[in-house]
Amino acid sequence: MQREYGVDRGLLICHSLGAKQYAERKYPDRFIYAKYFSGASRFVDGVKPILKEISMMREEGYHLGKMQSAPIMRARGRADLDTLRMDGDEMALMLDALKDEGYPFLLHLSDPDTYYSSKYTDRSQFSTKERDLAELEGVISRHHEMKLQIAHFAAQPEIHRLDNLARWFDTYDNFNIDTSSARWMARELGKDPVKARAFLIKYSDRIHFGTDCVAFSSDRSYYEGRYLALRLLLETDVRDEALPFPDADTADSGGTFINGLALPKEVLRRIYWENATRFYEPDS
Repeated sequence: MQREYGVDRGLLICHSLGAKQYAERKYPDRFIYAKYFSGASRFVDGVKPILKEISMMREEGYHLGKMQSAPIMRARGRADLDTLRMDGDEMALMLDALKDEGYPFLLHLSDPDTYYSSKYTDRSQFSTKERDLAELEGVISRHHEMKLQIAHFAAQPEIHRLDNLARWFDTYDNFNIDTSSARWMARELGKDPVKARAFLIKYSDRIHFGTDCVAFSSDRSYYEGRYLALRLLLETDVRDEALPFPDADTADSGGTFINGLALPKEVLRRIYWENATRFYEPDS
């Protein structure tokens, strides 16, 4: 189905070596593989098990590391708000180990504004988004010699956050972002397509295409809806086009609609292929 939407190769985040080996047999030469590190388990088991896993990555054939460390992971690990901050000394052991082995790192640390106003309101478990973004910037600035991909538009596709993201781009040259997830990008970037279009064009050499599809269902519509939504957003000038799948964040407020950015072909080429190809090339 990927090829029906123009996708020849993708990044697959594997939660087990068995899943990676299955994908290699079933879909040879279709993926580069990210080793998944649990953002919740580190609060229980510490960093040492992660360091051991990193030491095995080359033998196991991974191309990069990935951590899901959204605020919900801290709650699941029952950790206080300052335990094992990603920009702190202890987690630096993990990032430095990845850097020393020559691996890029894909990090998910913050979430949509809508989550902070609905799911993350308990201040005994969750911080503010501004605090979480400060932690994320701390990772980028501290690990300035490492290739970083910051998931979900660095958690800042909201129009009022694009100026801060632009500041990051202008200040740090070691990170790229991606366009996952489809509903979040369509919902937020479409609120001001003129500003969003100008932003994506200006920083088009730092953005990767991504869908955030999770392979838990055989329902084609789940995958097709996300590919279609992103292609409508990035390639067309549609206005008020209904998102082709439900968005829980707007279910009670009228739904999410796509306002396309109609990006130039050379920009699409960078976002769809060239940036990721260059970013994940092994360092010589």
